[in-house]
Amino acid sequence: MAIKIAANKMFHFALRALQLTFAIIVMGTAGYAIHIFRGHTEYVHFDFGNFYNYVGVPDAWGFLMFCAGWTFLDVIFVLVAGIRFADHTLIGYVRVGAEAVALLSWLAGFIAVAINIGSNGCPAEENRCGLLKVATIFGALEWLLFAITTTLTFKIVFKSARQSGSL
Repeated sequence: MAIKIAANKMFHFALRALQLTFAIIVMGTAGYAIHIFRGHTEYVHFDFGNFYNYVGVPDAWGFLMFCAGWTFLDVIFVLVAGIRFADHTLIGYVRVGAEAVALLSWLAGFIAVAINIGSNGCPAEENRCGLLKVATIFGALEWLLFAITTTLTFKIVFKSARQSGSL
């Protein structure tokens, strides 16, 4: 039994390390893509008038950066709360909530960036969006990792709450 618990903790720590590694990769690739893009101004002419239109970085790219930052906060909180406050039921529910927010954020983030690839913000003809493709792939892998860890955290928290008799 002790070997199984130790193996599960090592598996849990390995998943968390992968989450942090993938978040660093996403942060680096998306951040560099944002840096390279640099907004620009377009002069638009119509029959009824002219105007200057500023084209900035799409919001989805920044949201992917938020997801990577949230991953750091979530992993640190879940690890500290799991080690230090393992017997507190309320902290367990907060852990599940933080995991669920991260799971849904990554889902929305990588889908939003994937939709931008091939659009006006990142035309398919240009090869400068390779970094966004990498960020999207690692965002999808991050979502899969969070699907696994959210399920594990949910099982751990509600199994311990049921055993302690608080549910």
